[in-house]
Amino acid sequence: MSGGDADAQQGGQDDRDHQGDHGQGHGRSRDQDGEGGGRARSGRAAAHGRRDDTGDRAASDEDDILGADSDADPSAKGGGRFAAGPGAAHFARETRSVFLRDASTYVGGTINSVNFRFGETVRGALLAGPLPEDELLRLRRRFIAPPDYEDFKRQLREDHLIVLCGQPGSGRMYTALSLLDDLGRGNVSRLDPGSDLAGLDAGDEDSRIAKGHGYALEPADGRLPAELHLDRLRRLLADRESYAVLLSVPDPGDRGTGGGRARYERRHRPAAEDAVLDGHLEAELDGGPTGAGEAARRMARDARVREALGLEALLPAEAARLAGVVARRITGDLNEEQLLAECRGFAAEQVRAWFAGGGAGAETPSVLREAAFRVSLAVFGGSSVNIAAEAAELLAWELAVTVDPERMPGRPVLGDGLEARLASARATTEIRHQPVVAGRLIPVRTVRFRGTALAPAVLAHLWEHHHNMRGPVLRWLDSLCQDGREEVWVRAAVAAGELCRLDCAHTLGELLVPMAEADQARRGLFVATALQVVLEDPQTGEAVRALVRSWARSGRGNLRWTAAVALSWGTAARTVGEALTALGGIGTRDDGALRFVAAQGVAHLAGFTTDREPLTRIRSWLNDSRQQHQNLGLASTLLLADLTVEHVWNPAEELGGRERWPLALAICATRPDLAAEVAGLLWTALCTSRSYRRALDILAGWLRTCRGKAWEGDVLRFLPLLILGEDDRQRLTWLIGELCQDPDEPLEPEHAHRLLQAVQASPAGGAR
Repeated sequence: MSGGDADAQQGGQDDRDHQGDHGQGHGRSRDQDGEGGGRARSGRAAAHGRRDDTGDRAASDEDDILGADSDADPSAKGGGRFAAGPGAAHFARETRSVFLRDASTYVGGTINSVNFRFGETVRGALLAGPLPEDELLRLRRRFIAPPDYEDFKRQLREDHLIVLCGQPGSGRMYTALSLLDDLGRGNVSRLDPGSDLAGLDAGDEDSRIAKGHGYALEPADGRLPAELHLDRLRRLLADRESYAVLLSVPDPGDRGTGGGRARYERRHRPAAEDAVLDGHLEAELDGGPTGAGEAARRMARDARVREALGLEALLPAEAARLAGVVARRITGDLNEEQLLAECRGFAAEQVRAWFAGGGAGAETPSVLREAAFRVSLAVFGGSSVNIAAEAAELLAWELAVTVDPERMPGRPVLGDGLEARLASARATTEIRHQPVVAGRLIPVRTVRFRGTALAPAVLAHLWEHHHNMRGPVLRWLDSLCQDGREEVWVRAAVAAGELCRLDCAHTLGELLVPMAEADQARRGLFVATALQVVLEDPQTGEAVRALVRSWARSGRGNLRWTAAVALSWGTAARTVGEALTALGGIGTRDDGALRFVAAQGVAHLAGFTTDREPLTRIRSWLNDSRQQHQNLGLASTLLLADLTVEHVWNPAEELGGRERWPLALAICATRPDLAAEVAGLLWTALCTSRSYRRALDILAGWLRTCRGKAWEGDVLRFLPLLILGEDDRQRLTWLIGELCQDPDEPLEPEHAHRLLQAVQASPAGGAR
């Protein structure tokens, strides 16, 4: 420890002994005090500590504090700065909010379906099931016509055949049955999904089309006959004065009507949600008590119900199902909690339908790409379309290799239409402003699910019901960690945390612990970001805190580095004091090898809580006789002044609206009672040789950039707190003069005048 540092330590003790000496004179100048400095000169000196006057003349060993460490290779774990910019914290908070939903598990229930399959069908046989009378009556009573219903009816009357193309649950089957009922006068049948329309024979008794009858069919494999066979079917139907409506789902790459079916295919647009919902509510509560219908309509639109649903717009099948659930609540069959639990199951049912029914033979490249796109949306909802689409292609490659390891998968180049893919994933695009260029907000075309419940439901369903998806998804997330864009690796990390919450032991062992042990800094950041999701879970949080504590004490530097970043969030320890103690141990061990990352964690904790405990701990390190502790205190002080609020991983609510402020000034603005302590820490850094030059540069940055900013007045109020004697005033005056004479970016004269006024107006010694 240098002589100046020893004096600073002793002076700090002297200051504590004289905290009550407010207003006892201005004290002595440096010439009066001598080389080591003298006693404190006012009550505020207790917060400032003791001066190391050698800092005014030399800074030959300043790199011991920040210089070399701050320039460390950002790709390697060490004493260097977190390899993350201000956007990382923004993306982490935004993505975490996607998964902060009720975690109640939904079991049971299905979306209304009218398709059945009874086994393999003999080629050429026409197996039809007449629509039961009660279902036909239900159809006539509840059906709400979609926008193009009359056009559909006119085409069906003329051609006897129509193909309705739309998403499952959009009311296609109800529309088909209603069209056939209108034209067939109640003679309506559903065809077996395995029916072979191409093998029908007009002379075969088993496959004969009934006269004046209507048929509805959705093929089991989703494939319809070619146009040649549809033409033949149309002629058979016309000969028998019958009608058929076939259902299809648009291919994700389909940008328009199918080439071979263009003559018959029409896009099905669902009926308005409100009309379907009200119509079904009226039918469900017909004959019920007076006012039941109005009460049901209000309940179906209640904010709590809509939040539990987590879907922006309900498909007709879902609206009908919601009407039934609400009606049961109105009649007393369900209580409120049961109602909300049923509503939470809607998103789970949608996801179950998305990933259901895929055998090895059915897992075609198109199916895998569609599944990958939905998983990518769960992770990158709110990101740019390009990021979500590219990540989906990477996952599709992992899935394809898993399904067929011997085959090298490729990508379609022209056969991929975004609009159809968005429709199949219940997604939408919008323009949002995001910090993706130098931390500045720019307009970006982003993509997201149309509902907050779908993203967590996708990850939960995969992790609980599709074990073979785990390996490809974890490898995918690991590869995304290598992407330097904060929007990519941060969102991937939050998704990894959600998967860890769903199965902590598996995800830790297979992904997060190996990453925590790796040399790359971004892997440690990835792990720390992921763990925040798990730490907030009451079932796993305490176990993960114990894991972070063990990493903080580990003999492996990479684990200690990762622990320091995790502790900087403020949730990886039971208290802020416990986190500060752990960071102190990390930052002072091995001659301060990880001092920088520990100090940055301390600065982040100072932004996490507006309590004085982080500042008090920094002061205790500065006053410690051990040099490594002093160095940690100095490094923490410098980073407290250097960071802006937007860099803080988990900032306190009080700091909201001050994202571009220096963290130290934001703390002073929100907690004026802490201003003297903050100024005291920076004063000590300015008066210590090892930190003097860096502290002066940080202060110069404040003076240069505050002009016209919301925090300019806070700088003017802060400067007097740095003055305990005339030498302090002279230093600040000299600094302002140097900035005014900068040949490249001199201070504006008016701005410099205001700064000088603030410095000159402060009484020497700070007595008030």
